[in-house]
Amino acid sequence: MTDLGLIDGRYRLVRLLGRGAMGIVYEAEDESLQRRVALKKLSAFGGLSANDEALARFNREAVALARIDHPGVVSLYDSGLDGDTPYFVMQIVDGVDLATLVEAGALAPGVACSVGLGIAQALAAAHAAGVLHRDVKPTNVGITRQGSVVVHDFGLARLAGESAITRTGVMMGTPQFMAPEVIMGASPGPTSDLYGLGVCLHLMLTGNLPFGPGAEVGTVVDGALGAGVRQLSTGLFPFAPGGLATLVDQLCAREASARPQTAAEVAQLLEPFAGGDGRAALAELVAENVRDTAIRQVYEPEAPSGSTAEPGPEYDWDENAVPSQRRWRRDAFRPLTLSTRTRRLVLSSMTPQNAASRQREAVSLVLRGELQEAVQMLSSITQVCLSSLGPHHPTTLTSQFWQAVCLARLGAGPEALELFSRVNRHTDHRGAEGHG
Repeated sequence: MTDLGLIDGRYRLVRLLGRGAMGIVYEAEDESLQRRVALKKLSAFGGLSANDEALARFNREAVALARIDHPGVVSLYDSGLDGDTPYFVMQIVDGVDLATLVEAGALAPGVACSVGLGIAQALAAAHAAGVLHRDVKPTNVGITRQGSVVVHDFGLARLAGESAITRTGVMMGTPQFMAPEVIMGASPGPTSDLYGLGVCLHLMLTGNLPFGPGAEVGTVVDGALGAGVRQLSTGLFPFAPGGLATLVDQLCAREASARPQTAAEVAQLLEPFAGGDGRAALAELVAENVRDTAIRQVYEPEAPSGSTAEPGPEYDWDENAVPSQRRWRRDAFRPLTLSTRTRRLVLSSMTPQNAASRQREAVSLVLRGELQEAVQMLSSITQVCLSSLGPHHPTTLTSQFWQAVCLARLGAGPEALELFSRVNRHTDHRGAEGHG
């Protein structure tokens, strides 16, 4: 297993999952309970000392986050300090985030409302526990392969505190989804989270960010504080039922008093629009996305050395592309997938000598049903094996065999069959050489 260090004598860091404005997220192995977790080191804090008042506040907030007991909220398992850097240990969620789903354009209204309903229900549970999210946006909304919506990173902007904002010069939140009153410096309330939900719904239904793709912070702030989010009920989205368009417009209202006042109320209003098959359609969309990503990882692997180019602005796309062809670029403020940064990390440290060990780790992931992570790791291993050991080497063929298993289990039957056939051809070639 890849070893990036041991935290608090218990959590062995396995791989990098992403970086954000708040810190760094790793997949880790909880050696005490023998389970896979996500560990987030909150670098936005700076250092904390045992006598620091901020540490007491951090502990109070951690207790508050742990009180949220809802399937739509990522579970907080533990918290502590690594040296003087605070960390959280959380449930790890397989699937995709909402930002990934809307890369190709708008979602069907029933699917969009199913996601919105899941977010509203999660916010209702958090607000009932006295916790605000403060940064509701697509990259903080995960969707499992079963179509369940799981919201994460609750309250982390508050945990960073004003001192972190002053020190780093970072606006704690994402302007496109930040309520106008928060932009103006007021303390957020439950309706501030609902504004973020409204903008997410606006994006899902139209396929466009409300203040334009790639807009600079100043442009977004001027738009939010000026004319506000363009209303769907004015004909921007003629396919939405009238009641749904009105609800989204109310959620995106400039004045907090003009929005629905509770997340529970919003959930009740969204439920009829989600429909009976909304979640099933959402699960199908996620499964399709996961399957297609796995196929690309197997058949279109990255260059082993990895490019040094940094990702572009968050939610930026080609203005000239038609909506169905738009692809957003990610920046350091949103989680990166394992198929980018982590695969580069794996490739940079992998040798033919340790490829077999990494392969055993990947097979363990397959056997545990963690297919997304497995196919990503196996694709990296296969690249190294092909270049260093050759296409006929047993380690190469074994990696490709398990890649095919992953594809088959993810629903990519034809691609899995082709890869199984390729492995068989190479195996027959090795056998013929051995009898030559």
